[in-house]
Amino acid sequence: MAVNVVEPNEETPMLLKRTFLAIALASASLCLLPLSQAADAYPEKEVKMVIPFAPGGATDVVFRIISEAAEKELGKPIVPVNMSGAGGSKGSVYVKGSKADGYTLLGGHEFLMTTKYAGMVPFGLEAFEPVCTLTVTPLIITAAENTPYKNYGELVEYVKANPGKVVVAMTPASVQYVLWKNASEKSGLDFEKDYRVVIINGTGPQTKALLGGHADVFTGDYPSDAEYVKDGRMKFLGVAYTDRLPQIPEVATLKEQGADALLGVTRAIFAPKGTPKEVIDKIADAYKKALEDPALVKKIEDMGNVVTYMGPEATAKYFGEQDQVYKAALAK
Repeated sequence: MAVNVVEPNEETPMLLKRTFLAIALASASLCLLPLSQAADAYPEKEVKMVIPFAPGGATDVVFRIISEAAEKELGKPIVPVNMSGAGGSKGSVYVKGSKADGYTLLGGHEFLMTTKYAGMVPFGLEAFEPVCTLTVTPLIITAAENTPYKNYGELVEYVKANPGKVVVAMTPASVQYVLWKNASEKSGLDFEKDYRVVIINGTGPQTKALLGGHADVFTGDYPSDAEYVKDGRMKFLGVAYTDRLPQIPEVATLKEQGADALLGVTRAIFAPKGTPKEVIDKIADAYKKALEDPALVKKIEDMGNVVTYMGPEATAKYFGEQDQVYKAALAK
């Protein structure tokens, strides 16, 4: 067999460079082609929705109900998978390490910031692509019924007159802590000095502490505490939201009471970093269409949530702004 041998000369290095460049460009084109085709064909199979909390809680229920409607728009099943543990970070670690193809999603909220700034994981929002925001559950400063204050403004005056007497049940390095810290600063109080904090992890145990007389106040929400307020064992003092809630219009916002602190549980969907934009847009559009159903919106809002759909860009902007709030409050 004849073999053609190229004798080296002064033009050989340039020839090799051009050859290698052509091969590299061709290879890159071949790599990009399947990705583009995959994005166009998405979804071709079921999508896994990782909910990083236990079944039955408010976050679990909201993601399940809305995802069931969204899968009809997407054309493939969206399968909820509960992966609770470590304040939500067990699920976020799993999704972060998953393939960025749109088939593994994270049902997230502010825990992505609290777990980062509390040092539980070395990453936060920057490890994910924001897909869309679904709902907000505003936090409400809530008190035991036998306390001497009827609203947040009266609580502030009581604390100023009795520093260190009011007992707050709270999870450390949490959304609750950020709310108390911000509201206190805007009310002329020092949260760490003027309140007496009892560390109790989880709203369920905190509720029991209030009902049992072991704490005076905590940050609750309408879905969890409405029944206790109705039967007279608790009272809502102030809502950490832009507007009064339609379910409890008699309860003023914190802003109306001198503390412009807007914090809640903002439930949003995230995808692994690098997920194609075309895929993200398809997922976001499916959830947007699902939330255009008035019956679904009513069902979600009757549970005490506020439907607040935002697309990828608006979600990125909102969580980016909130990240600065949480960093200022929690970062060491």
